[in-house]
Amino acid sequence: MRYKARVQPRPASAALVLAGTSLIVAVMALFAKQAAMRLPGAEVAFVRFIFGLAACASAAFHRGLRAKNKAGLVLRGVLGGSAVLCYFLAIEHLPIGLATLLNYTAPVFTAIWAAIFLGEELDRATVGALFAATCGVALVSGASWGSGRWVLVGCLSAMLSGAAVATIREVRRTDGSWEIFAAFCTGGALITGVPAVRGWVAPQAREWWLLAAVGVTAIAGQLGLTWSLRYVRAASAGILQQLTPVGALALGALVYGDRITPLSALGAAITVAAVGFGAWHIARPTGPAVLPEDA
Repeated sequence: MRYKARVQPRPASAALVLAGTSLIVAVMALFAKQAAMRLPGAEVAFVRFIFGLAACASAAFHRGLRAKNKAGLVLRGVLGGSAVLCYFLAIEHLPIGLATLLNYTAPVFTAIWAAIFLGEELDRATVGALFAATCGVALVSGASWGSGRWVLVGCLSAMLSGAAVATIREVRRTDGSWEIFAAFCTGGALITGVPAVRGWVAPQAREWWLLAAVGVTAIAGQLGLTWSLRYVRAASAGILQQLTPVGALALGALVYGDRITPLSALGAAITVAAVGFGAWHIARPTGPAVLPEDA
């Protein structure tokens, strides 16, 4: 009997999968925005985590889950869940392109938190990338300062996301990806569950479909990302993931007519370039990807 040898996927193919995954996450933001037209952002985020917990329950049934660094996993869940709550609140009140762009400045914040708590080196290039990204965001959000507090909430989502990913760097030494994802979904469900239940709005039939689409695309984004990172260098992954805010900006313009002025386009280009460079520079010496809490 002959057996076919298993062929390892080419890195180019994995890069295409990661690019597609990044665009799926942008579509997830679009579904979340549509659901949040009437439903509270916390409720949309809560249902998203329920879908994630269902996937984790399936994984636990088939392979089992073993938590080792329990304190680290709790911290990862609290920080990650808070980051997603802020992100979905920003999606509810801001154009999806701006909310996503704010959230996707997280990789540079990861370097700052890692320097503070993990003792990793913070060099001039990273500080320069953060400054350039901040300038770019200021240009993009200039027309939205009437919703200034929600812009700040979007920035907070990036800061919390950066802290969550810095925590993952430590927890990955002892725990697997499914254990970390389960902690993320559990913490997120608890954090978003309180405001979601308190302000619960009964979804209509169409909104249930939108919520399901948010949950499914979020899981697809997570699984596609996890698979791709087996073959794509972390530096390349950080840059490819900048397709998400670009895609969200384009979808916002196409679906909602969000106005992209030349100044906003310049700001978006500066932000994406700065964060892409920062992700490449940060990942170069150590390898782990620095990813925002949106998948």
